[in-house]
Amino acid sequence: MAATVPPPAKRAQSNPNPTAPGNADSGWQEMPDVIDAEKFPAWVIDEGLGAKMPVYQSAGVVAADVKRAIIVGPGKLRDCWYYWNSMNNALYIAAESDSTIQRSEVSIMAPCFFTPKDQEAGAATDGVLTWGDTTWASGHYNKGPDSIEKYSSFTVMDKLVEYYMNRDIFPNLNTVVIAGHSLGAQLSQHYAALRSTTDNDDRLHFWIANPGSLLWLSKDRPAPNDACDGVDVYKYGLSSGFPGYAKGAARTLGREGIVSQYNSRNIHYAWGMDDDGKGDTRCQAVTQGSTHLERGQNFVAMLKDINGGDLPASATVDYVEGVSHYNEGMMNSDQGIDKLFKLNYNGPS
Repeated sequence: MAATVPPPAKRAQSNPNPTAPGNADSGWQEMPDVIDAEKFPAWVIDEGLGAKMPVYQSAGVVAADVKRAIIVGPGKLRDCWYYWNSMNNALYIAAESDSTIQRSEVSIMAPCFFTPKDQEAGAATDGVLTWGDTTWASGHYNKGPDSIEKYSSFTVMDKLVEYYMNRDIFPNLNTVVIAGHSLGAQLSQHYAALRSTTDNDDRLHFWIANPGSLLWLSKDRPAPNDACDGVDVYKYGLSSGFPGYAKGAARTLGREGIVSQYNSRNIHYAWGMDDDGKGDTRCQAVTQGSTHLERGQNFVAMLKDINGGDLPASATVDYVEGVSHYNEGMMNSDQGIDKLFKLNYNGPS
């Protein structure tokens, strides 16, 4: 009797990465179309002020069916379309590997933190919020338009979270994930630390993968350098230098209060075991360790040290074998799929 040959394993769909004319240095010239996504060049994020943001959002998803939302920040190149597509491809893998996850029940949104040069080049339309090249990752105020002043990138994140948490729009949503890799991971971590506490925090999760540097919680550093100034100044530490978004809360809470608030949140850290890149080469970052991975390992050791030897109860740490500084490898890993899509899919267990 001939041996039965099993059918070939079904392969999850993987859409090609979109490309856009222009570049991060001279400015992006347009927002490209992305398969499965709806493009909003001027999403109204604050009706009272008329503040608008460019975003990508999952197309064809019925709000009443949504159980999970993922807000993914861009990397240093501000290529929000690429990060939306990467997350969407990871969702294909998640749905293929777990029948409880339905693509029609997941909404992915990617905000585009453009700069004035992206506006000059054409990708950012007139009147949308713009920032410095990387200042959006730390919660600083916008640079444009002239009609809107002192609008923090973290206020943008607040508005996006509020949108998804609104039961009138998404009555069955269980979890919102703020996800980021590299500079997007810095956005996720800084926002987790400085965001004000709300009633919906139990439904809010943060995924922080391979950040170039970290907001350190204690005053000491694993690789101190007496010649380096500002080691404990925000964005590297908690002694001073907070953006306008958080100055009042920082004065009220102090370091201890910020740390307590941060460690009470659902935070999922992830590092690629082959990520030996130097990332942020400023001396303040180097006092945290010499590579992305080393800084991550040192940060985890610090977390445990200030928490009595254990991780905070709502924190997880994943080390992903065989992955370097690569967002798709981190998102597509078993650990990435678990934290981005599976955990609390149907609500807290």
